[in-house]
Amino acid sequence: MSTADAPTPPGEDGTRRSRRKRRRRPLWRRAGRRVFTGLVLVALLVATYYVGLVAYADNSVARADVLRPFGPEIVAPEAQQEAANFLVVGSDPAGPDTVMLAHIGPDGAQSVALVFPADAYVDVPACTDPDGDPVEPYGGAFTTVFDTGGAACLVRTVQALTGLRVAHYVELDLARFPGMVDALGGVPLCLDAALQDQATGLDLPAGTSLIDGDQTLPFLRLESEQGAAETERIRRQQQFLGSVVDRALSARTVADPVRLTGFLTGTAAALTLDPETSLRDLRSLAGLLTDLGSATVPLLTAPIADPDYQPITGGPPYALLDDQLGRQLYRSIVEQTGLAVPRGGANAEAAMRASEAAQSAASGAVGCG
Repeated sequence: MSTADAPTPPGEDGTRRSRRKRRRRPLWRRAGRRVFTGLVLVALLVATYYVGLVAYADNSVARADVLRPFGPEIVAPEAQQEAANFLVVGSDPAGPDTVMLAHIGPDGAQSVALVFPADAYVDVPACTDPDGDPVEPYGGAFTTVFDTGGAACLVRTVQALTGLRVAHYVELDLARFPGMVDALGGVPLCLDAALQDQATGLDLPAGTSLIDGDQTLPFLRLESEQGAAETERIRRQQQFLGSVVDRALSARTVADPVRLTGFLTGTAAALTLDPETSLRDLRSLAGLLTDLGSATVPLLTAPIADPDYQPITGGPPYALLDDQLGRQLYRSIVEQTGLAVPRGGANAEAAMRASEAAQSAASGAVGCG
């Protein structure tokens, strides 16, 4: 046999190359791979939708350039670099505005919320109103600052009073809350005691209640007396806000595009933020509000020296702030040395409530779950 007639070894020549049979994958495995690929694609589309929706809502929020991060009134600015202070304003044309300064210490080591009574007498520094017109320094009720000079004057007044640097400005239009609550399907809230209001028909039992849109404004506007009762009203409002955000971040909401879209668009319409604060920044604030009034996040009122101070110029009485106790409290927040809580009054009651809440949690007492 000649070399030309010799058989060609398998695989060495294309004319007689062996063809290995391809092993076909089972049908169920190929289908499973398609399903998995489809799920990944859906997940990416959903994630893209949510990111786009949040970005859209974030861009739709009204912005106000009101911060003064380098003001000379700020105490020890270098010590406040890692802390976050949110000035939260609940704006309500049908009721009193709520003003609270929420402080979150470095790494969340020390958090506290400060409430400023509406009738507290404050020295308002020179500032600029929303139209760019100068506002001359004056003394008057805390509640007049926002109406007279707007958010920028309010920020400057709070910084001058406390020495704390306002890093975030959050203004909420309370009139838009009912739509946000309905978009979430209601908001659960734990009440220490039953609440009734004959004028509005509000009737909520102690314990857990699911508040709907119709109940929202009567709940938020429920009047209280000055002092500890006013602090209790503000505590209820801020806990309600924390519950709203907690509900919005739940899997129940995130998994429902219609519910989430309705809530985020409603939130965008209700919010006014400074230019640097995003919706994502509000998550840390939401965590603080959820624990408001507990042992970890006390709710304190600016110390009062005289609840019925009468200025020599006449007019209605004011709540006169205690400069010495105030400085001690605000300085302890800046220095993270443990809160210098003034004795007596609303703050003593707040501290007692926080202690009772901590003891109740430690003992496993039955409460809202």
